[in-house]
Amino acid sequence: MTLTLSLGAVYTAIAIVGIFLFGQEIRIIIFKKRLGDAVFGTEKRNIQLSYLIKSAQTLSSALSKEKLLRLIIENFGEITKSDKTPSLCALYLMDYNISKFVYTTGFNMDVTMLGKASFGTNDPLFKVLKKSRKIKFFDEKEKIKNTFFKENKLHMLQDIDFALLIPLIVENEPIGVIISFLSGSSFQFLRRDVYLLEALAGQASIALGSAVQSELAVLDRLTKIYNHAYFEGRFEQVVARCDRYKYPVTVLMIDIDHFKEVNDTYGHMQGDLMLKEIARVIKSNIRIVDLCARYGGEEFAVIFPETDLIGDSARDGDASLERAGGALAKAESIRRTIEKMSMFTSDGSRIKVTASIGIGIKRFPDGSNMHKDELIREADKQLYRAKQAGRNKEGQS
Repeated sequence: MTLTLSLGAVYTAIAIVGIFLFGQEIRIIIFKKRLGDAVFGTEKRNIQLSYLIKSAQTLSSALSKEKLLRLIIENFGEITKSDKTPSLCALYLMDYNISKFVYTTGFNMDVTMLGKASFGTNDPLFKVLKKSRKIKFFDEKEKIKNTFFKENKLHMLQDIDFALLIPLIVENEPIGVIISFLSGSSFQFLRRDVYLLEALAGQASIALGSAVQSELAVLDRLTKIYNHAYFEGRFEQVVARCDRYKYPVTVLMIDIDHFKEVNDTYGHMQGDLMLKEIARVIKSNIRIVDLCARYGGEEFAVIFPETDLIGDSARDGDASLERAGGALAKAESIRRTIEKMSMFTSDGSRIKVTASIGIGIKRFPDGSNMHKDELIREADKQLYRAKQAGRNKEGQS
């Protein structure tokens, strides 16, 4: 009996030691795992930090707003995709003229996939931006896909049941929103490491805010064409280039006829709509190399570099005036398009719209010493002649 007890005690002792040693082994394994996780976590943070630094350098190097928007959406597309499932991202910018977020560019998607290309600030989905400027996470229960995509496009998002709403904030106001549609694994990862998204959104907001402010500095806020100050600087450059290469340069001064009567009769809001529409007409009737600006009030200016009054082919009798591409043909095209415009008041009344145009030309060698201010004065003089001749005409020297 004594021996049996002794053996039992030994077995018990061995079992206790075994359990202790096994427990120690488990602790060691757990410790190693935690250490490995910590090392992996550090490596992951280093990768993320490296990505953010690279992203900041890339965004700051963008030379144009269009390129910047592509870089922003590509960065978010890359960071929200998983190994197996790509993400789909859409970037919406605020259009202050209509108070809506308007689709601008996408990652792995385009506007043809969307049910709506714009959303108002009072839309249920975007109302969250009024309450909070933070990133919003949506799961499949919210039916976000149905809100954005056309029904016949939903099959393209079979493995994508989650979405992020990422506001781009400048001076505490959202100037843009990125909607990212992603897989569950990416969703959970980014929800844990939301600081990565916040940092990237901060970088994008700063870069975009700078681009928007630079753009606004040279654009007329109402018509979204160039303002007077930018026109003066560019006009000087164009004239200098034409002086160097002995090319002609033409400038148009365009004035809306009886615009004061429109404001007095129908109100300034109607006048503003007319100004915006005429700016659009002018832009649609000129080349990429030409430049149009709001010169002041109801007056617009257009620069035609390397352009004479009449194109060479028309001068030689080989083409009609309109097909030849000279400044006179362009001015006539603008005048006719404005004349055909249909502007209506809130009660359905049609407003007749016409414009008078003055044309100033600098040619070589006769105009070699002609300063840009003299060219503007010549165009103004011809504009006055067009007004005196009955309006809705072009004046030329």
